[in-house]
Amino acid sequence: MPKITLPNVNERQHVHIINPCAGDGRLYEGVKKAVAQTGEEVRLTERTGDVTKICLEEIGKNPFVHLVVYGGDGTVHEAVNGIMQSKGSLTASFSVIPAGSGNDFSHYANQDAGYTPPDLHHIDVVKTTDGEGSVRYFANSLNMGFDGQVVLEADRYKHQKGLRGGTAYIAGVATVLMKKRPVPVKITLEGVQNFASGAENERTDGQWGSLTRQWSDDRLEVEGEILLTACANGPFCGGGFRGAPLCSLEDGLMDVLVVQNITRRKFISMVGAYRSGSYISPEGVIAPRFREVLTYYQCKKMHIAADEPCCLDGEVCGKALDLTVEVIPEAVWFAAL
Repeated sequence: MPKITLPNVNERQHVHIINPCAGDGRLYEGVKKAVAQTGEEVRLTERTGDVTKICLEEIGKNPFVHLVVYGGDGTVHEAVNGIMQSKGSLTASFSVIPAGSGNDFSHYANQDAGYTPPDLHHIDVVKTTDGEGSVRYFANSLNMGFDGQVVLEADRYKHQKGLRGGTAYIAGVATVLMKKRPVPVKITLEGVQNFASGAENERTDGQWGSLTRQWSDDRLEVEGEILLTACANGPFCGGGFRGAPLCSLEDGLMDVLVVQNITRRKFISMVGAYRSGSYISPEGVIAPRFREVLTYYQCKKMHIAADEPCCLDGEVCGKALDLTVEVIPEAVWFAAL
């Protein structure tokens, strides 16, 4: 196959995708004024799903288009699904201007990842396939259990109380904590990677608190009651919590965190370290006081069986009764702004 030479961001046609009500309309007015001087195109969204639809349409017209989306993690989720569903995922590119209540993908990709604007970076996304063969992708994270329940409550606080980002997430944490409910689950990880020498998680079989573990080469089965599990492509969740601090968008791996069914008091004592990501070192060593209650893996594929909804990039999805999750390395082109 002949090698394709990609145009850089500044050489591409730019299409701006925005909800005209974003920022009480002020953001849209600013975008209109800015693009009026460049002749770039603006596409407006009205409802959920429009970003995906517009991305498909624009890539269909120009496979080298650069899509600039305005919004939070849900908007990025829609954009990535549109790009991946198109026939131009290896040629089109995108950027995100953070304008949502949760901007976790942007927090890393536009700031902490160290990407130099406007260079293109080939980033991973993660593919999910349910038992009926339906496929969805996520750019940032999958959350289930406590985290998923918090997303539902945080969304309620955003709409009913006007709270935003991390504040709504903390309010959701407090609410869910009051009615803490464990989740029976079976998780299988494949292609599990070792951390630095002497720092990898203990590869022992048998009972581990509320869970049982069974290893076979680089394959791990975990079964029992959990408080939460997260499968991450990026390090941030919940409006600024550094829940998966070892994540990279370019390593071809996804990071999986599993927390046992622990007491409220124990969980509260962990929140600060979970928010900062300090519960695990950059070398993959879990802090001693957390080793009995949580574990952290990097892997290439995951299977979840649980009678519990999951969230993809903060969007509530169906139950993970038979869900396969696998990383797609170098899936889409991204440019920081």
